[in-house]
Amino acid sequence: MRMRVLTHTNKGKLLTIADEVTKLIEADKATDVIPPAYNCDGERLVVIVATAKSNMPEAFCRFARSLKKSVTANVAFIIDGTPENAASIVEMTKTNDSNVIDDNILYVKGGLPFKFLKKVSEEEMNTVREWVKSIRAAMK
Repeated sequence: MRMRVLTHTNKGKLLTIADEVTKLIEADKATDVIPPAYNCDGERLVVIVATAKSNMPEAFCRFARSLKKSVTANVAFIIDGTPENAASIVEMTKTNDSNVIDDNILYVKGGLPFKFLKKVSEEEMNTVREWVKSIRAAMK
């Protein structure tokens, strides 16, 4: 089962979480950035780890709108940002009829925007682990 984790953030904490999710879902590729180096054809699950802002870069928006069910079966989100900004990203991703698991978005407080601050508490990591289990159960 092909699965991937893609990021759009410069926050070390989120990058650490993304790497952990990559291990937990047993992804066949390392954590990548958006837009990814390799296309997402034939993926069973794409997890997007992003810092949601009111104005997302055009490259991110183009990628989100390009996801479709015939290419990527399921899309899940780990978001640092407001629910309103997350909702706009989710809506972008739904434009091509992709199956977005939008009833289970994991919200994370990303902290300061420094890649070197990678501290994630054990409680937060346990939340991530439980979230991954629930996402796997929700996949179509």
